[in-house]
Amino acid sequence: MTERPRIYAIVNPAAGHGRGARVARGLARAFDDAGTILEMAVTPAPGEAARLAAAAVDDGYTTILAVGGDGTANEVANGMIGSSAALALYPIGKGNDLARSLGYPRGRRLRRVPQWLASEARRRTIDVGEVNGRLFLNATGVGIDGHVAERVRASERVVGQRLAYLVGSLVSIATYRPQQMEVKLDGTATIGRFLTVISSNGTYFGGGMRPAPRARLDDGELDVTVAGDLTRVQSILALVRLYFGEHENGTTIVTHRARTVEIDLERELPLQLDGEVAHAEHVSVGIRPRALDVLAAP
Repeated sequence: MTERPRIYAIVNPAAGHGRGARVARGLARAFDDAGTILEMAVTPAPGEAARLAAAAVDDGYTTILAVGGDGTANEVANGMIGSSAALALYPIGKGNDLARSLGYPRGRRLRRVPQWLASEARRRTIDVGEVNGRLFLNATGVGIDGHVAERVRASERVVGQRLAYLVGSLVSIATYRPQQMEVKLDGTATIGRFLTVISSNGTYFGGGMRPAPRARLDDGELDVTVAGDLTRVQSILALVRLYFGEHENGTTIVTHRARTVEIDLERELPLQLDGEVAHAEHVSVGIRPRALDVLAAP
C-alpha cells in the first residue's frame, strides 16, 4: 500500500478577519478526503510562522502549507529558505497575490485546493527577493507604496478587504508627496524626488494590481518600477492604470530590470514587503535566484 503524502500546515488565525481560525477546523478533513495527511499548527503570534516552518523542515516534512495571505506565505518562506521543502498555499488573506501568480484556485474555488494540490499542482523553483535582510516573494516598495500599506490596515476595518487597497491608495495620494531619494540600480545612480520605487519579483501586489506585468518569478532579476515627481492627478490616473498593468509611460513612470537596488532617503519612510510594513532610511534590495521550491499550476 502506498503511504499517503504528509503536509504540515501553518495557520494564521487572524487571516481574513479571523477566517483562518474558522478554516482550520475543517481543513484536516478536506485534505484527508483528498488522500493527504495534514498536520497543523496555529501561529501563536506574529513572526512565529517562520520558526514553525523551520521546525517542520527539521522534522522531515517536504511540503509546508501556508494558510493565510501573502504575509503568512512570506513568514513561512523565511523559515524554509535553504531547504528542499516546497511551499504550498491555502490563500485566505487580503491580497493573495502569490497564489494568483502561481495559479491557485481562489475565491469560490478555494475548497478545491486540497484536491488540486494532490492531483494537479507541480513543483516549481522560483526566485526570492531580499530587502534589508528580510525575504519577500512578490514585491517590496518604498515611498507611497509603504504609506498605502499602512493606510490599508486602517481602511479595511471601515470598508472591508475588497475596497481597502483602493481607499488606502486614494487617502495616500491625497496626503503623501514625492520624497527626495538617491536610487541606484545595479550601481547606476539617479537623484531626485520620487513617488515610489517598487522592486517586483512577481507580477502582482496589492490584491491584483500589476506593477510589473512582464515580471517572472524565475528569471533571476527584479522588475523595478520608478515613479517620479507625480502630481495628485497624475497619481490617480497611474493608480487606475496600475490595475491593468498599463501605468508605465516611459517618462515619469519607468520600469527597469536589475539585480540590486539601493535607495538612500533623507529620513525614515515606511516600506512594504509582501503587504507587511517596515520602516527604513536606507533600503537595500537584491534577488536570490531559484531559492525556493513551491507547488504551482503546471
